[in-house]
Amino acid sequence: MQQQSYSFLAWCEHFSTRQACFEELKRHRWPNGFVCPRCAHDQAYVLSRHTLHQCRQCKHQTSVTAGTLFENTKLPLPKWFAAIDLMTADKGGISATRLAQMIGVTWRSAQLMLRKLRTAMGDRDQAYLPRDLVEIDDALIGGK
Repeated sequence: MQQQSYSFLAWCEHFSTRQACFEELKRHRWPNGFVCPRCAHDQAYVLSRHTLHQCRQCKHQTSVTAGTLFENTKLPLPKWFAAIDLMTADKGGISATRLAQMIGVTWRSAQLMLRKLRTAMGDRDQAYLPRDLVEIDDALIGGK
């Protein structure tokens, strides 16, 4: 799926509300509409302000965030989305101290967010093995 390019300000404006973040997650999790994780039925009731879905067939309740790094988070999704953009905007990444200052969370929360994001990115990278030509930017091969 091709990702749309945003500037940081446009990103923050686009994902400034909890609902906008949930809609984006829903679009990625269920691109062809809701699918029950238990019985694979494709229809659900939407409960509790569009965040919880209950399957019409088996009555299983699930959230868009269930099974993701956002599950059970106490931090608002717009802060998570800003952290994702800040972390991936520069090839050097971002420190927990800087992230904490920029999105208004404690250092401990920023550290936990970065750890979860790095784990998720590492898991994703395991699915893609390099083939054919591999290009590297700013590489030092060898030693003294």
